[in-house]
Amino acid sequence: MNDNKLNILFYLSKTRLNKQKRSPIKCRLTFIGKRKTFSTGLFINPQNWFSKLHQAKPPNPDNNYINTQISLISQKIN
Repeated sequence: MNDNKLNILFYLSKTRLNKQKRSPIKCRLTFIGKRKTFSTGLFINPQNWFSKLHQAKPPNPDNNYINTQISLISQKIN
């Protein structure tokens, strides 16, 4: 079994809302059983976040920008 798999997870920190009622998007990397978490610097309305897809929906300029930035972060990590 290959234990050297890198897992990338994007999730919301719903308890940390800012004044505009938006949550920060965080990224968690798991490699060889160790986790590292960092903030992406992106904020989103929690109602627009789909955790199973790791995407913001419905399509609009703000959500498209967030999805593009998440994709770029994933590509840089890989």
